[in-house]
Amino acid sequence: MHRCRVSTDSAIRGVGRRAGVAGFTIIELVTTIIIIGILAVVVMGRLDFTSIFQQRGVADKLKAGLEFARKSAVAKRRYVCVAVSGGIVTFTLDTTVPESTSGTCPGGAALALPAPDKDCAGAGNKICSRSNATIGLVSGGSPFKFDAEGGASATAVFSVTGQSNITVEAKTGYVHQ
Repeated sequence: MHRCRVSTDSAIRGVGRRAGVAGFTIIELVTTIIIIGILAVVVMGRLDFTSIFQQRGVADKLKAGLEFARKSAVAKRRYVCVAVSGGIVTFTLDTTVPESTSGTCPGGAALALPAPDKDCAGAGNKICSRSNATIGLVSGGSPFKFDAEGGASATAVFSVTGQSNITVEAKTGYVHQ
């Protein structure tokens, strides 16, 4: 009868392991994870996603407010005036019918927007800029107005920091970015 003999080399290496195969030590793995963690903290600190989102939010809020003002002018058959001053856009509704007036701006009652702006301390007819997203009027007159047919009295171009301009077309009142 033959007996199988196991060499001492294979007994030391362990059954099923090949010679020359090496792995990472626990110290190497922990050191690598710590270095990756430090780099992630440094890199994420330099990325400022909140200001980009806030700038986009102000631009969307302004565009929606202008579209609402245009639709309100048509629905209420009144002039809606839009005035820009110091990063604040104010919406007012002329209380007289368009046939009896030329739409004096600013005048009339505040046009209540669908939701009050938290950046304007809850004012119902204003849209305010934030510290990292300022609103400005690039071209066009302030105030300008939407008439009862939805047209604008002048082409107005608004700017919001970090975003493309918002344009209100004269005659049609079309609001686009």
